[in-house]
Amino acid sequence: MKKNKVIVLGSIAYDYIMSFEENFVNAVSIDIEKEEYQSTVTAAEKIQRFGGTAGNIAYNLGLLNIAKTTVFGSVGNDFESLGYRKHVSKFGNIDFNVDVHNDLYTAACYIVNDVKTNQMIIFHGGALSKCEDIELKEKISDPENYVYAINSTQGIKAMENFANQLFNLGIPSIFDPGQVTVLFPKNILIDIMKKSKILIGNRYEINQIKKKTGLSDEELMDLVNSVITTKGADGSLLMYKDDSGKIYNIDIPISKPEIVEDTTGAGDGYRAGILSGLLLKMTLIDSCRLGSIVGSFVIETHGAQTHSYDISNIRKRFFDTFGYIPPELEQL
Repeated sequence: MKKNKVIVLGSIAYDYIMSFEENFVNAVSIDIEKEEYQSTVTAAEKIQRFGGTAGNIAYNLGLLNIAKTTVFGSVGNDFESLGYRKHVSKFGNIDFNVDVHNDLYTAACYIVNDVKTNQMIIFHGGALSKCEDIELKEKISDPENYVYAINSTQGIKAMENFANQLFNLGIPSIFDPGQVTVLFPKNILIDIMKKSKILIGNRYEINQIKKKTGLSDEELMDLVNSVITTKGADGSLLMYKDDSGKIYNIDIPISKPEIVEDTTGAGDGYRAGILSGLLLKMTLIDSCRLGSIVGSFVIETHGAQTHSYDISNIRKRFFDTFGYIPPELEQL
């Protein structure tokens, strides 16, 4: 059978976005000495969006329609009632193989933006905590058909368990610790990297990993095959080592979107592009460039799962940005 599958691990969540037509500073009372805090915020509007790292990556893999994708995770009783399953069911190549916990809620992120674009964020993990109990070997009967898995941001124990299970199943993985990077103990970070092929994170996260582990770039490259550092509007940096042991640093520029509406989820689009490139057997450089292209479409709409594109749009923007189209992408 052809290797044509990828695995996405990470959070599946609802995002609730609200606005506050004032400045948070004027709505907060803090007495540091007495450790007293009080704040009353009345939101002017509330928008529900589909989100979570795994959900965002899977949505883009659905639009690309290149890889057969399985998302493993844990959700609550509102996964169906609030429309998430129906939302993703339109993609024939995406399988949300999730455990539904009827006594819990799906993870939710509550975001309030004030007039100064300051944010107040509350995250409720809910059923996400149950991911640490998932046994992949009980769910995967054909590990040899999976090209890659991405082990994205969620609880540390779950990410550690997934790293061990993917390694034992022989499925190459991308380690994407994200916002919880600072919570990882040094020994667990090192152990997961030893069992991963690629490390990805933003500048702050990669620097935190190096600081916490005490490892240099060269020493990191002894643990993984490559390190990808995302830099927002400055693009990304791919560091990899060839067969002779020489380390290369390749700058990957951003792809210019037609309009910038909301940068939420652009990094998840980037990751979907990388996974698709690896499945197509593109070089890692071209895979990162594909990630840049996908990410540029995400920021053209509000929300991480509201945009749309097809492979012809991807090819055109790839050519407009880099001056060529990889043959693996051209042949689709």
